[in-house]
Amino acid sequence: MKKFLIIIAGLIITAPSYATTMCTINDSVGVVLDPSITIKGSNRNDTMGTWWAWSDSWTVYGISACLNSNNGKSMGGTVAHLHDTDNDGNDHLVTGGEKYGRYCWCRLTHPVSSVWAFAYDRGSASNCVSRCTSGCGEAVHGYVALREGLFGSVAN
Repeated sequence: MKKFLIIIAGLIITAPSYATTMCTINDSVGVVLDPSITIKGSNRNDTMGTWWAWSDSWTVYGISACLNSNNGKSMGGTVAHLHDTDNDGNDHLVTGGEKYGRYCWCRLTHPVSSVWAFAYDRGSASNCVSRCTSGCGEAVHGYVALREGLFGSVAN
């Protein structure tokens, strides 16, 4: 019996433990953006052109843009330094709030910044303008593919 207890005690003492170490600067917030986490809901502010989505432990905020190209991407596909050509033929760096195309793009702005991720083809510019901001929040809420694109691009 004594040998049995020693073996059990040895197994308990040497049992592996798993932990995550995260370093943050003083007075900062550390957020684990795991695309598999259940998103509880989303909302938007159409006047400001912003959207947000939340889980039990964090809220992410972002912006949207309605562009003339999906750059060959499907939902969650990302582009760093996204450029687009507006309806006047001018090529420019996308900064958010563009409202001239049918393709809805989303970007995280807080607590971290991501690159642009493609969300939807809204069919027309007018549909995109009226639905893109809410669509970004809803897609982050409902689709792992968009979360993977946004959350995975944070380090880029």
